[in-house]
Amino acid sequence: MMDLRKDRRVQYTKKVLREALFSLLQERELSEITITQLCKTADVNRNSFYRHYTIPLDILLELEEDIFERLSAVLRKSANMDEVILLSCKLLENDKEMSKIVFTKADGSGILARILTSVRNNFPVKNQIELSPEIQPFIEMAYQFGEKGSIAVIKNWIEKDFSIPADDVAKMISYLVNRLNKL
Repeated sequence: MMDLRKDRRVQYTKKVLREALFSLLQERELSEITITQLCKTADVNRNSFYRHYTIPLDILLELEEDIFERLSAVLRKSANMDEVILLSCKLLENDKEMSKIVFTKADGSGILARILTSVRNNFPVKNQIELSPEIQPFIEMAYQFGEKGSIAVIKNWIEKDFSIPADDVAKMISYLVNRLNKL
């Protein structure tokens, strides 16, 4: 019983600190947010903060890892790349506030790059093994172009407050990636 109550308190503390950070990030940059401001906004004492984090950036890093784990779960249960793209876009759209913070304030490109590397490993380009060594660098550049382009599209979509439905963004990315795979 004690562990459950303690776990709830930990969850609550982390939740209010995360919400306070979201609120403060609307007004200022992460580097300008002090632990005192964060604790005051969250209505928790500094000891509670230090029990879980060292600096405010740790909260964002925890959020990034959470998003990465959720996107990885999507990847594990998806049958093809188009489904991965669609479910990933929907996941980001369903948690707009967290997506905005992670991808606009913390530059979540690293998360997307990690996921896209996993996608590449799970859904390799067909006939890639049969390609001649001279063409391999071209294929690598095309993949990098597709990866960076997909990241740019997703970040732009988030920065524009998800103005296009997730289905349409996923279709656009899938179309471009599938065209690149046919090179």
